[in-house]
Amino acid sequence: MHLGVCHAVTLPGEWEQAIADAGALGFEGIELFVRANTAADLLDHPERVTSLRDAGERAGVKFPSLGLIYFTPDFRLYVLDPAVREAVIDRVRQGIQRCAELGGTVVLVPGAPPLDDRPAVDAYVDSLKRLAPDAARLGVKIGIETSYNAAETKEILGRVGSPWVGDYFDTGNAAGKGMDPVGEIRERQGQIVHIHVKGTRGSDLASGTVDLAGVKRALAETGYDGWLMLETSAGDSPLDAARRNLATFRETFG
Repeated sequence: MHLGVCHAVTLPGEWEQAIADAGALGFEGIELFVRANTAADLLDHPERVTSLRDAGERAGVKFPSLGLIYFTPDFRLYVLDPAVREAVIDRVRQGIQRCAELGGTVVLVPGAPPLDDRPAVDAYVDSLKRLAPDAARLGVKIGIETSYNAAETKEILGRVGSPWVGDYFDTGNAAGKGMDPVGEIRERQGQIVHIHVKGTRGSDLASGTVDLAGVKRALAETGYDGWLMLETSAGDSPLDAARRNLATFRETFG
């Protein structure tokens, strides 16, 4: 498995600075977060990829994934307004393109509708189906991050029906919603494309809110050998917090 870190949550600040910090700390990769206020800088300016890749080369870190964190309540893959949903799909399509250009293989797409809202769920599934061919063409998997449990996630992914759309699992989010991350990983075997690792509410890995040893066993049992992305909270001293959690990370996962 490979150890990476999330920009913004764990290493806040400008992209280039976070990339440099990730390399200095010893992470193998970084997941850049593209938020609403920075989306245009990357999505509308493909030349920006070159400067980011140069920063990655200087720091010795890869870009395994790109976090598309620019959705709002009125700008999601499951909005019912056809024109708005079309705009959202186009924006995600651009994110997939930029991820591929950065050398990444997964885009994080957070936010999913309540399962009892059938029109929204149908729109969500349709949007993912429409994006799957773009993901396949570019060799980038779409990782959906939801509040669904394993069975619910499997149902959604089954409806989408593409190996290019999978589960971006988050240990802290699962535990925070009363799920057992260890059991969830086992039940999601073959679905998970990427993993955020943290305690509940972004707490330190050593907080004990997630059974890290159990997570390691479950990953081995299910054959997951992809990236684990640290997403603990930066706190008042981001570099110290990241260094502390990286040490726990390495002690547990190697």
